[in-house]
Amino acid sequence: MNIASVGNRIRNKVGQVLNPLLPPKTEVFSGSGDLLSQLIVVAPRWDYRSRFVGDALLYTRFMGAFRRRAQVVYFVPVENRRTMTAEIKRLKNGDLRSIVFSSFQSMEDIPSGYFQLSQEGFYLVNWHTDDDMLFDRFSVHAARRFGLNVTTYEPNLPRYEALGAKAVASQWAGVDDCPFLESRCYAACFVGRMYGPRAALVRRLRSEFGEKVFLHDTRVRTLNEQAMITAYQSSWLAIDDPTAYDGRTRQIKARIFENASMGCVVATQPNDRLHRYYEPGREILFWETPSDLIRLIHDSIENPQPYRRMARAAYDRTQREHLYDHRFAALFNYIAEHSILPV
Repeated sequence: MNIASVGNRIRNKVGQVLNPLLPPKTEVFSGSGDLLSQLIVVAPRWDYRSRFVGDALLYTRFMGAFRRRAQVVYFVPVENRRTMTAEIKRLKNGDLRSIVFSSFQSMEDIPSGYFQLSQEGFYLVNWHTDDDMLFDRFSVHAARRFGLNVTTYEPNLPRYEALGAKAVASQWAGVDDCPFLESRCYAACFVGRMYGPRAALVRRLRSEFGEKVFLHDTRVRTLNEQAMITAYQSSWLAIDDPTAYDGRTRQIKARIFENASMGCVVATQPNDRLHRYYEPGREILFWETPSDLIRLIHDSIENPQPYRRMARAAYDRTQREHLYDHRFAALFNYIAEHSILPV
């Protein structure tokens, strides 16, 4: 670990320590939706809970789609754990049941009295991230206490049923306002935390391709939102390492859909679950070993046209089927159709 990485880690930790002293405030967004009068969102305001890292994924990606489903959206930051429950009660809209959409991953993040909200006219929904790794540590203990669990790891649905907990599957999604660029300056791009085998992979890619690929380790230095989007829009291939940080499972990460929505064809490791979202060899590519990936990138440089067609096909499929508007329209329609809340 180099000095820059250590400094970045210390800075992030300081940002987390500051949360109790300078917590983020509840935010109010006007919406244009007619399905819900209001929606209360409980999620991290900052990535890794640190104001020095930048906006959290759920904050930047979910809020636009939420605002198109509800007339008013309240964002209650997880970092302000001390007053969270009282703040949600304050937002109660008369006698109507209100949806509280959260993204908890740990029982320690859930404040005292939170689950009692379900007895006070609030319908508690939790979006489970890293559910493949955290089911036994979190979902087993919390799932039955939420009105609805939303998992991005579909194989866990029978496990929720066995617990007697209501659950549905959803998935990450793409960005809806990125144009498809016909000219690019990079063959491939990878932005992320270079832990474990990723570090060795990145060293090989940098040695093999030099400035033909864009590689950025966010542990060393953060990359702001627009710079990251620009890097992917400037690349034909988006490299994905789907290995979970526990090293055991292959996840479907948000970048699969995000990178496709930015105009890239994603090159990731095989996962049969991806076949329901993209067609292999036409909208997504698979690699098993670093040597496979290197050969793929070389081929994309020497024979670019098929890869450009795949990038366009992946982009079109994502804009058509895999945006958060699609995800949340389906989710809230499910809630309405099952009479969980009045329409």
